[in-house]
Amino acid sequence: MSARSRNVFLVANNIEELGGVQRVTHNLALMLQEAGHRVTVVGIQHARVAHDYGTRPYRWLVLNEEREPLEPAASGVAAVVDPRVRAARRRHHDAHRRAVDRLSSLFAEVEDGIVIVMQVWSMGWVADASTSHLHVIGMSHESFDATLASSRWDRVMRYYRDVDLFLLLTEVDAERFELEGFNNVGVMHNSLSFYPQKVSDLTEPVIVAAGRYAPEKGYDRLIEAFARIAPDHPAWVLKIFGHGPQHQRLRKLAESKGLAERVVLPGLADDIEAELRAASVFALSSIHEGLPMALAEAMACGVPCVAFDCAPGVREIVKDGIDGIVVPPRDVSALAAGLAKLVGDPQLRRRFGSAARENVRRFAPDAVLSQWEDVFALVER
Repeated sequence: MSARSRNVFLVANNIEELGGVQRVTHNLALMLQEAGHRVTVVGIQHARVAHDYGTRPYRWLVLNEEREPLEPAASGVAAVVDPRVRAARRRHHDAHRRAVDRLSSLFAEVEDGIVIVMQVWSMGWVADASTSHLHVIGMSHESFDATLASSRWDRVMRYYRDVDLFLLLTEVDAERFELEGFNNVGVMHNSLSFYPQKVSDLTEPVIVAAGRYAPEKGYDRLIEAFARIAPDHPAWVLKIFGHGPQHQRLRKLAESKGLAERVVLPGLADDIEAELRAASVFALSSIHEGLPMALAEAMACGVPCVAFDCAPGVREIVKDGIDGIVVPPRDVSALAAGLAKLVGDPQLRRRFGSAARENVRRFAPDAVLSQWEDVFALVER
């Protein structure tokens, strides 16, 4: 239990979608609530497709029952004289103000506390709300480079310089924001959602991956890499758990490689922990990531990994050549070679798997909770 119980608000773009940040948000909320804090989770909008996160012991709510109308993109003379543009802008501003007022009322229920903004977009509402009696912590769950290449960069520059603390996922990302003039940065890792007592025995001929069936996960490259090693390892299969728009495209790709029976796309896993413990290798083929907890979860199950070096977060988790294999991003040949190395060497799998499990103890909930307690004490000084 925490030495001091606090009012903690977690604010995210939405809290109902089946996504990485949503999962991290609910895991953090549960961890803080069980530690004795009074937690409220707030989503700005409803998800277009809601996932059932089950009964939760903390309060959670959504600010907007209907999605806020977008601000019109018109500029110049049209933005000033066109009555339709002016009316659309007025509808956007009025809806935004009503949502901000609801958020301010929620914050006003407490005399003091901490607001953790889980995603950059949602900071637009927190920044406009009344938070003078609260400490505000901003978070980014992506790499510096991913932010720099997106529209989120302008929001970070606008909103995050003045928060009490701006938390990044890795030291590398924090240092790069420091070079941009930020003097309020820190590092906070996400917590594992499990650290099982029983681990994989690494004997099943299964390579596993998990995440959205979406372009950024690079599963087309993973299937291509598996196709290159499949003839030499006929007993092995590739299982990719997830959901998303590329499901059928990936299935057709596997069929075109003659691997319809060996590349399995079963959708969402009912029990991802059990699926990881039934695998012998984990593969991460993403184009970009923040701190990919799927890697850490596999390692917690004693499963060695092969991963594209797509973000600093990968090397924050995996120590190349010690507990896993890190290969150049988007390099299918290197990914195939890494998979072949682990698939063909049971002793190496066991050595890497054992080291991997020990390495990720630092992401266990008790360790991450202790870091959060230190952060709370820091911003309250």
